[in-house]
Amino acid sequence: MSPLIVLVDENEASAVFVRPLEQAGYQVVHVRNTSDVRSYIAQHPVSLLLLNIKDEQAGTQGLIRILQQNHPHVPILAMISSDEEAHMVSCFEQGAHDVMVVPFYPRVLQARVANLLRIFGVERDAKRAIEAGDIHIDTASRMVSRGERKLELTPKEFDLLLHLAMHLNQVCSRQQILKDVWKHDYIADTNVVDVYIRHLRVKVDRGQKFKMIRTERGIGYSLRTPTEAK
Repeated sequence: MSPLIVLVDENEASAVFVRPLEQAGYQVVHVRNTSDVRSYIAQHPVSLLLLNIKDEQAGTQGLIRILQQNHPHVPILAMISSDEEAHMVSCFEQGAHDVMVVPFYPRVLQARVANLLRIFGVERDAKRAIEAGDIHIDTASRMVSRGERKLELTPKEFDLLLHLAMHLNQVCSRQQILKDVWKHDYIADTNVVDVYIRHLRVKVDRGQKFKMIRTERGIGYSLRTPTEAK
C-alpha cells in the first residue's frame, strides 16, 4: 500500500497539492478540521500530515502543536502563504518538521515529502499497489484485477478508477474528477465523466454481487467497500 498523506485544509482540497502527490504514487485524503484529522489518524495508518496554513492570525498554527503532541510519530509539513521569518520560525517551534511557502514547484513538494517519509522510516511500496476492497491496482504496471478476474481497462478508465480508489469511500464531485483525471477545469456541458463511469461499471461491477461504484446523487461518484456502503 502506498503511503497515506492527509491534507488538512478547512477549504476545498486544492489540486495544486493533491495532483503532484497522487502523481508520485501517494494516497491523499482531505480533511477540514482538527477533530476530523484526529479521528482519521486514530482509524488509519497515516504516513504524513500536510497542513495548508493560510493565515497566521486565524489561529490555525495551533493545530501544528496539537497534532505534534498527540501524534509525534507522524511527520508534519506546513504549507504557508508568507515567507516572513517569524511565520516560518513559529511553525517550526510548534512542531512542524518542514515548512514550504506557496506557491511552490511540484517536484520540490514531491522531494520534500519523500525526504520526510525517509527520515521517519516510511518505506515506499516499489510496486505502488493499491487495494480497494477486492480490487487490486498496480500503478507501476497499470494492471487491475477484482478478485481473481483481470480487468481490461483503457488508459482513461484506469486513471478514473485510480482516482476513485485513492479517495476510497469518499464522494468525488464531477468537477474534481475532471480536474484531476482529465486535467482541465469544469465544463458545464460535458458528460464525459458520466460516460466513463458507465464504461467502468460494466468492467468493474458486472457479475459482482456487491456493486462498488456508486452514484452520489447531485454530487458525483464514489468507490465503496462493503463495510462503508450505505
